[in-house]
Amino acid sequence: MRATSTFQFEHTRSVRYAVYRSARLSLRRRVLEVGCGEGPVAAEIAARTGRLVSAVDTEMPLSINPAIRFAAADAHALPFRDGTFDAVAFHFAVLWLRDPIGAFREVRRVLAPGGVVMILAEPDLSARRDEPDTGLGRLLAQTVAASGGSPDTGRRLEEWLGEAGFAPRLQRTPARWITVHSAGEVEEEIAFLLDAGVLSQGEGDALAAAERDAVASGRRRVLLPVTYGVAGMTAPP
Repeated sequence: MRATSTFQFEHTRSVRYAVYRSARLSLRRRVLEVGCGEGPVAAEIAARTGRLVSAVDTEMPLSINPAIRFAAADAHALPFRDGTFDAVAFHFAVLWLRDPIGAFREVRRVLAPGGVVMILAEPDLSARRDEPDTGLGRLLAQTVAASGGSPDTGRRLEEWLGEAGFAPRLQRTPARWITVHSAGEVEEEIAFLLDAGVLSQGEGDALAAAERDAVASGRRRVLLPVTYGVAGMTAPP
């Protein structure tokens, strides 16, 4: 399970809200989040709709939110009946899928007529830039690729959704630098790399020290394009 980091959650708030409006979230009675991690996005959706939200990931979260119905499941084999949901959401999750087209076809199966996919934010790690360049961005992209995912997910989503039977209406955030104000934002990413075995403890400590110095100097910033939008189902062939 790849939990949504503070950096990812806080800096994609505006695009998530744009997708909620486009998808008419308030009218969606049955919503599923795929790749929920600890559930911050599912909790946000539950708070905005006032309804119970379903959420799946490969592992159960450490804490249980009563507003979320969690299930441990593979995105390629969802444990739900055909036509169960009005909307299915992804947030920094598609990039980890080994077969995104197959997963989207499975999502299509569990969507009811008129249902939509909400791409709340999916990054293009191949276009990520870090200043100063500590190597963190490259390590994250390499880890996604080594796990069977796609670092360039943001630029390939339209193709994948189309092949799975959806008509996507996607946008890409403009190229702009985001200042990192707290070392904790990037230290969460380093902790993930340590847990994944990509870094030794010594390498992780050195990278964390470099990140703290960069943040303290006020020079730490990241450019990370993300893709977001809504995809409705096309007519069956």
